[in-house]
Amino acid sequence: MKEQLLAYLQNQTAFFSTENVSDVFTAKDIAEKFSVKRNTISHYLNQLTEEGRLVKIATRPVYFFHKQAFEIQNYPLTKNVYDSLAAVAAEKPFFDQKEDFFSSVIGSKGSLAEVIEQIKMAAFYPNGGLPFLLTGESGTGKSFLVKMFHHYCVANELLDSDAPLITINCAQYANNQELLTSNLFGHVKGAFTGAEEDRGGAFEAANGGVLFLDEVHRLNAEGQEKLFTFLDQGVIYRMGDTGRSIPLDCRLVFATTEDLKQTFLTTFLRRIPIQATLPALEERTISERKQLILQAFFDEQKRIGLPLELSPQVIEILTTSHFSGNVGELKSTIKIITAKSYTASLKREVKKIAVTVYHLPEQLLQLTEEPNELTMMQPILIDGQTQIQQLTAESEPEQQKIIQTYEQILLNYVQAGQDFSAAASPISKVIERLFENLLFDHKQEQKQRTMIFVTEHVQRMMEQIEHSFQISFNGSMVYTISYYLWLRRNVEWLPDDQDKLLLTENLLKSVKKHYSTSDRYTENLIGLVQNALDIELTSMDRIIFTLYINDMGYSKESLLPRSIIVAHGYATASSIANVANRLLNESVFQSFDMPLEVTPKQIAERVTAYIQKNDVSNGLVVLFDMGSLKEVYQYIPELTVPIVMMNNVTTSVAIAVGECIQQKISFREIPERVNDYHQNEWEIILPKVKKEKVVITTCSTGLGTAVQISNLLEKSIPDQLKIRILPYEFNHLENSEQVKQTLTSYDIVGVVGTNRPRQELAPFISLEELISGAGTEKLLSWLKEELDEEMIAYVNNQLVRNFSLDRVIQSVTILDTEKVISQMELFVGDLERMLQQRIANDRKLALFVHTSCLIERLIRNEAIEHYHASDTLLQCHEKQLNEIKKAFSVIEKVYSVGIPESEVCYIYDVLFGNTDSSMDEADF
Repeated sequence: MKEQLLAYLQNQTAFFSTENVSDVFTAKDIAEKFSVKRNTISHYLNQLTEEGRLVKIATRPVYFFHKQAFEIQNYPLTKNVYDSLAAVAAEKPFFDQKEDFFSSVIGSKGSLAEVIEQIKMAAFYPNGGLPFLLTGESGTGKSFLVKMFHHYCVANELLDSDAPLITINCAQYANNQELLTSNLFGHVKGAFTGAEEDRGGAFEAANGGVLFLDEVHRLNAEGQEKLFTFLDQGVIYRMGDTGRSIPLDCRLVFATTEDLKQTFLTTFLRRIPIQATLPALEERTISERKQLILQAFFDEQKRIGLPLELSPQVIEILTTSHFSGNVGELKSTIKIITAKSYTASLKREVKKIAVTVYHLPEQLLQLTEEPNELTMMQPILIDGQTQIQQLTAESEPEQQKIIQTYEQILLNYVQAGQDFSAAASPISKVIERLFENLLFDHKQEQKQRTMIFVTEHVQRMMEQIEHSFQISFNGSMVYTISYYLWLRRNVEWLPDDQDKLLLTENLLKSVKKHYSTSDRYTENLIGLVQNALDIELTSMDRIIFTLYINDMGYSKESLLPRSIIVAHGYATASSIANVANRLLNESVFQSFDMPLEVTPKQIAERVTAYIQKNDVSNGLVVLFDMGSLKEVYQYIPELTVPIVMMNNVTTSVAIAVGECIQQKISFREIPERVNDYHQNEWEIILPKVKKEKVVITTCSTGLGTAVQISNLLEKSIPDQLKIRILPYEFNHLENSEQVKQTLTSYDIVGVVGTNRPRQELAPFISLEELISGAGTEKLLSWLKEELDEEMIAYVNNQLVRNFSLDRVIQSVTILDTEKVISQMELFVGDLERMLQQRIANDRKLALFVHTSCLIERLIRNEAIEHYHASDTLLQCHEKQLNEIKKAFSVIEKVYSVGIPESEVCYIYDVLFGNTDSSMDEADF
């Protein structure tokens, strides 16, 4: 009865829809169909649900449908019982992944990807495909892939459904060439003694199909030469009949375990254009090895018919053991392990077979120093309801994780009501998890040729972008992006409807709106990738790269203006730039070599293209060899940055200008200094637009922390606001002349820092105010003219996220944040007891940030050696200074450092007030 019910529902499920469910799937309707009591039908239906063969929707009425039939027609389901039809519909993935015939082959998207790609090429090549040769150690799966190749050709209608696959093991004929010839090509009557009738060979038997010559290295030179006629002309001659050719349509495949160059004729190898090597088991990824192990146990469970419970330690030992016979030996070993476990269970009449380390062959048993993560997992159960896809889901290739990341990104965006300010943080976490896995989980792939190729190209691309925009990326970014691209080339996905395409494009618009600078870098990177690596990237890739680059961060390498040399003639500009850069010990100049007949307009177009592709926000210096500067400038579009243009460039002029740039000489002074000893025509073109808005970040002990504060603000304030964050040395802000010379071209909307400068440049917010949240409203008020309500919410969320105490300390020091905070809590607690007073929260936050940097300075032996007013402090506040030093001893002990007197004075400053003098440069 159960089987009848199952067959009935299998047919009906072809018409099942979660949007409009028919009553034919209810117990009442099924009972009437079979003329059986309803409670009896319900009993059978619930049993089939428990067995995983039906799916139950616990609504009123209750519905049942055939699980496998639904999954084949629609999408995989993770459960057997659902509370509603909507819950079933929610299982539908955001993207439909195109199923590939070879997707069931373990490693098809990993270590076997290149081999499978070559097999596909051989299959689809016009006029009967291409012959190919598989190499690799014994047991690596060569015969298995040949069978898959045959099925693949049939599935793609390259061969008829009844096309034969004929296998000849050449080792059987190694010492009998006459027998080999007869078996391969056939013979006619009388061709040799005993040839009593005409007989066809393997070639004719394989006509219309595939002929597989295994262990082909056992053919000697003569045997290899006998294949030439078919490889060249597609015909054979039966033995004893050289006058009648037999044309055949037969695909040839070869396999060997031997070195090709030492075993085969070069004339033979030349006729086989595709030669692919299968990796040994040890060269497969850990993920693939685990999949192979689980697949083998899955197959054995089907044979014995009883559930298997696998100890995680068994999986670990098998995964890390060496098998000289590769996958073949691994499967044989697992068969022996299963047989041993099965035999032991017969004595106890158990319902499931426990497979433990005691069932492993002795040579595999090895003591491990400590259990790793795998051995701490729960046992793995394989029974009649286990599906291999679910069993190996944990160890599926990373390509699947990439697709899951796409789906999760869109899901987070939908759940946030397409409000990017709410979705940004969870989406960033999804991307962060993906790239963490790519960086740390799979080291083996880094040695693969294609992976090395991708990494080298990505490194050059990142360096090109860094140079163009004067930025520096995080070092690990090259490897994570390379591995992503290496996997991405084998990921085929498309949104399954226009709604999701539109959703992706809307998300991209929001990302570009909030992170326009990071998106600009991404746009350049994607263009370079698509040109150099032939990988077609999508809007989703752009979203991922932009958010990843933004979250990983990048730093401005310098605040120097860009500079170029433009000269007529072959290598004139290049030669000057090369000599100048070498003598300046820095790549200050780029060069443009122009033809002699070039026009001023063409020169301007070249300069304009450079401006568009590079970050010239700090200004641009252009040195020409000859021509009218005004004629050139008239064709350059109006810019928001100053440009210095000078004529009559020589090597000495370039060096002089380069030194001025390195010394941060103002734009107005550069031509004046050069003209002192070399008369030049020059122009300074200042922007006619309104002043650029900036927020200044500063630190009382140097530029280091000012830069880190600026990085956190850049992450919090969307690029579209066009507000520049400018880190600046505190002692320069204290100097009115310095301020006048360097900052008058900016519209300073505010200052954020550790100490308030004496010069009242603009409203001030202390770092501790941002950490505590007290300064958030004030900062938003600086930006209110540029913000709408959505953007205000977004900036507020970003400030809360980026200026948490943990995040700030993490950004200013490389030390373990949790450890630093816990030690500072002890230090502050002891200090409060000694001073017999509570330290105000704002001072305490400032002390936490200051001390975290101080610890790193002491570890690096880079302590600030001088404090401007140490004598005065020692005379007036000796007691407090001694108590600070005594309380700090807890940190000195943990980090094995000693705090000098000058640094104690700086701690006093943080606790009890500012100083009026400039500080020495150091990190806060």
